[in-house]
Amino acid sequence: MNLKTFNIKEFLYFSVPAMLVDLAIHIGIFEWLLTVFPFTDPQDYILLRPRSLYFLVIGFIISMVIVPIRLYERGYNWKAVIVRVFFQCLITIGVLAASINVLFHSFAGHFLFYEGVLSVAAISIWHLVFRAVILAARRQGRNKIHVVIVGENENARRLESMLRDNKEYADYKLVATFGEDQQAIDEYLQHNKVHQLYCSLNPALKTDTVNNIIRTCENLFIEFFYVPNMDGYLHRSMTFGELGPLTVVKLREEPLANPLNAAVKRSFDIIASLLFLITLYPIIWCFVAIGTTLSSPGPILFKQKRTGYKGRPFTMYKFRSMRVNADADKLQATADDPRKTKFGDFLRRTSIDELPQFINVLKGDMSIIGPRPHMELHTEMYTKLVDEYLVRHMVKPGLTGWAQVNGCRGETKTTEAMAARVRYDIWYIEHWSVALDFKIFFKTIAQVLGGDKQAY
Repeated sequence: MNLKTFNIKEFLYFSVPAMLVDLAIHIGIFEWLLTVFPFTDPQDYILLRPRSLYFLVIGFIISMVIVPIRLYERGYNWKAVIVRVFFQCLITIGVLAASINVLFHSFAGHFLFYEGVLSVAAISIWHLVFRAVILAARRQGRNKIHVVIVGENENARRLESMLRDNKEYADYKLVATFGEDQQAIDEYLQHNKVHQLYCSLNPALKTDTVNNIIRTCENLFIEFFYVPNMDGYLHRSMTFGELGPLTVVKLREEPLANPLNAAVKRSFDIIASLLFLITLYPIIWCFVAIGTTLSSPGPILFKQKRTGYKGRPFTMYKFRSMRVNADADKLQATADDPRKTKFGDFLRRTSIDELPQFINVLKGDMSIIGPRPHMELHTEMYTKLVDEYLVRHMVKPGLTGWAQVNGCRGETKTTEAMAARVRYDIWYIEHWSVALDFKIFFKTIAQVLGGDKQAY
């Protein structure tokens, strides 16, 4: 259950002031650098024109649309604060640099670098201090969400226990619980501070009571939440909608089902894969071709059928890391797999063997980020053993994914290990965002550079 909802009052009190201060910091650093920076290229003096400041403001506005400030959110951590600031400043300076370069053919690289570094540092400190003040106020009982629970069934008891004992919801204050006494509920709501009410009564059996509680909440501007009994379903990330006069429940929300989100992700895949394939890939291919040919006879590329988007098979490419064998389409690689060559073991440990999959990305079979594709034999096997296994195919498979950066990489020795991977993949599908893809991308790079023990 997700209790975190958008609060317009908190947005106006916290995010709007933070945005104004962020803009003031950007402008202040920009103006200060103009007075102290030693320009050497005459073209860079274009930055002294007031019009350059307009592009800085435009870049900031664009960054606020793409990376909104959410300092008021519950459960926010300091790492997330810094990451958001970094992307906010990256977009702002990027728009400024691109605008000046296109319109005035000027690019003050060192100036923009210092502007970016100082902005990230100053805004990060400001956000962390502001966030600390908010948390301190909440620890003293201020700015908490006052919650009332109605109902005495298992759902109500579970919710009560979660709010009282789970630190993740420490910003929620459970102020009262009730059974079915509508008069007592109305009396309490009218004379006490309540922000949200969670009702677990069955509306089919308690229609009048539930409807009266809803009316009371609406009249007192209290958010009403119905807590249905969905224990019979395998998944609970649900959204409600309407089909004519009927209310319907969708069991899963998928951001990539939105055509705009899908277009953004596909555009990044095309640009990134194309850049890699025309720059670094030819050099890497020559290096691997020599090493693979000397290590064992056979082709440079290894091709294998994998299960892709919506269960459709596709041919996945890898640099060959094993001797040609009859079990390639049946057995996963193990740590001491005798089929691997010494050079192939190096390719696997450094993940270089996966790089030809950028060809799959460009073709549209894969994405850079997504659930890793499995052999068709394993798909057939685990579909019968792991609940919701096929859900992971609702998006394109990826070179790397949320499961991989959370330790679920390489050989799956048990059904439980595959089930854990599936849970991470489904979480990714339901929580996709551009920021999450970048997070996975950078975590993958750190994982490769740091030496992943599961890369075999």
